[in-house]
Amino acid sequence: MVKVSIIMPVYNAEEFLDETFKSIINQTLKDIEVICVDDGSTDESLKVLNNLAEQYDFIKIFSIENQGSGKARNYGISKATGEYIAFLDADDSFLDKVALEKMYMFGHKEDANIVCGNLLRIRQDRSIEKGYDPKGARFSYFIQKDILEPVEYGIPWGFYKNIYKRSFLTENGIEFPDLIRGQDPIFLANVLTKVDKIYVMNTNLYGYNHSVSGGVNIKLNTYDKKYAYIQHFKDTLDILIEAGFESPVHEYKKEFINYLKFQDNLEDEDLHEIIPTVFGDINEYFQDEDQKFFIELLSNPEVDRDFDEFCDIKRCLFEETLISDNFINYDTLCKYVEYRQNLEDKYEENEIKKASYQTLKPLANEVHDEKELLEAKNGKLDKDIAKEKRVKNDILTSNSWKATEILRNLRNRRSN
Repeated sequence: MVKVSIIMPVYNAEEFLDETFKSIINQTLKDIEVICVDDGSTDESLKVLNNLAEQYDFIKIFSIENQGSGKARNYGISKATGEYIAFLDADDSFLDKVALEKMYMFGHKEDANIVCGNLLRIRQDRSIEKGYDPKGARFSYFIQKDILEPVEYGIPWGFYKNIYKRSFLTENGIEFPDLIRGQDPIFLANVLTKVDKIYVMNTNLYGYNHSVSGGVNIKLNTYDKKYAYIQHFKDTLDILIEAGFESPVHEYKKEFINYLKFQDNLEDEDLHEIIPTVFGDINEYFQDEDQKFFIELLSNPEVDRDFDEFCDIKRCLFEETLISDNFINYDTLCKYVEYRQNLEDKYEENEIKKASYQTLKPLANEVHDEKELLEAKNGKLDKDIAKEKRVKNDILTSNSWKATEILRNLRNRRSN
């Protein structure tokens, strides 16, 4: 009997496959099958897979036209025969040798629909990335075997680190959506909101090759990919909101805002168009004033070249948010919007004054001369005051002043 089917979408991954399969072969669980779905690779990936299949009879290879990892995983699920399903990308690795066996045994014993392990980041040489803190991740890190409420998982990230009962997925029609980006959170949100409980273990199942995957913005390099990624936020929030997952909803809204704060996204005209198209009335999703203001500004960007100072203030406010997870303070935003209005009023006032500027110019020159004279006098006074302060400070910090402190105190007591 096949206990676990491992679904692996493969696209131009020839350089990673040998090391990835080593991590599978090293697992103590041997009653497995690996469903490799070649997603239209143009390199030697298929050749490498065929060579591996000649050595290991648990490898099954299927080829489809390039449609993306989501559809490749769905195809793999349809071909799987195992009691449970695990997922492994072609450039990632399984970590603890006993992870799959421990998770399967726990799930089989409890008749669990989902068993969750932990995820760590790895480098291209498959060593553990030391700078990554899994306990500080936005999804749960498990320190002991336990049974939790699904809402306790956190935001629906890291679907790889879990195994899923195949019958649960098929009976509930849970699969990856037809999006070219952002399929994973939608898949896991559907799982978490349909299970009664989640079974968790303190074993490191998954090594995520973050350095190969790159950042979000590197992947989102076309309009269609950006559109799909924004769509995934809305679809994921819809699933979580309908299920009443208040805390994950709140946290995932923050993730959406954090994504929009990326420097390259602030001036992205594609996003300016996509956000209102996908979300429509943002008031249905965002009640927090800080979040609403931010999204409205990106959805309706103002181009006001007459007020360079205002534009600089706006840019500084946004750039400040890039170094913090905190949202822009709403009071601060109101103040700078008020400042913008004052600038506009001053601009109009100055336009009126331009007409009489020539008659006022002599008087302006006289005032300017008087101002320079006063500034010179003030400058001299400032220097005198600074000098007196330095003299006073030299006295107060001198050894002689410290040594005579007792005498001064005695004299003060006698005078009182």
